[in-house]
Amino acid sequence: MKIVFSPAISAAAWAIGESLLPPGFTIEILSKDPERRVEQLEQADFLMGFLRGMPLAADDYPHLGNIKLIQLLSAGYDGIDLERLRRSGIPLSNNGGANSYAVSEHAILLMLAVYRRLPALDRLVRAGQWKSSKLGEEQEHELAGKTVGIVGAGMIGRTIARRLSGFEVNLLYYDPVRLSTEDEATLKMTYRDLDDLFRESDVVSLHAPNNASTHHLICDRTINLMKREAIVINTARGLLVDDAALYRALRDGRIFAAGLDAFDPEPPDPKNPLFTLPNVVLSPHAAGPTWESWPKRFGNSYANIERVARGEPPLWVVPELR
Repeated sequence: MKIVFSPAISAAAWAIGESLLPPGFTIEILSKDPERRVEQLEQADFLMGFLRGMPLAADDYPHLGNIKLIQLLSAGYDGIDLERLRRSGIPLSNNGGANSYAVSEHAILLMLAVYRRLPALDRLVRAGQWKSSKLGEEQEHELAGKTVGIVGAGMIGRTIARRLSGFEVNLLYYDPVRLSTEDEATLKMTYRDLDDLFRESDVVSLHAPNNASTHHLICDRTINLMKREAIVINTARGLLVDDAALYRALRDGRIFAAGLDAFDPEPPDPKNPLFTLPNVVLSPHAAGPTWESWPKRFGNSYANIERVARGEPPLWVVPELR
């Protein structure tokens, strides 16, 4: 059976993918040449890769008639026409949490970097300076004892809860689909509706997909619900945050700080006002890609493709298409 993959990735990562390819399957890169692309899509049994690298144009969908599954190596799936997939009966699955360790570690990294002012301290030492505050005037803070509100209790949200278990924090969460009582107890996560989560949390960590219900989730209204000491962490999608509202809140001290790994657009405008603020820690949508994630990404994806090839239903279908 034939798998078409998009976009082209590094030779080292591609070698991992080829080494894990199950017997009875072939895999090749989706061409950018229009005629070759049509031929590949029409002959393929499975389409696999990263949505940001395989944007399906309107002209591509009529050629997906043989596709049994679109399998992502990423968690996010914005940018695809879900209604067209629904009409054609093609399931879309994400990576089954293959990057959940990476993203959850990065989210905690941003929490700690924000609270401990790590970039500013790094610049201070590199400039040949030392501590600028007197003892008792520290501007750094501890994560221990804080209330962390996790927005989105999918694979990444649940993984970050497990990773935070040793930090002695209080965990709240919101998700449209509430966890079972057993999972809440195991993860020590307490459900709150969204507004109450914003009111009670010291840290608001975003782990939700980008869709109509999450667009500008962080906005003037929700920021006004937050504590003045609150910080916002976004390792999900840039469109979850209204940049202008967040800038005003951080500039005016309405909330304490933010750690941002996702932006709209990407790459962001270098003149984004958020980049001028000292209480913002930034990274270039780097939470998910780690070397260790590649075998898990390919392994999960191939296992799901094999399920479908055997006639079994796919795992990890995105909520809108379940």
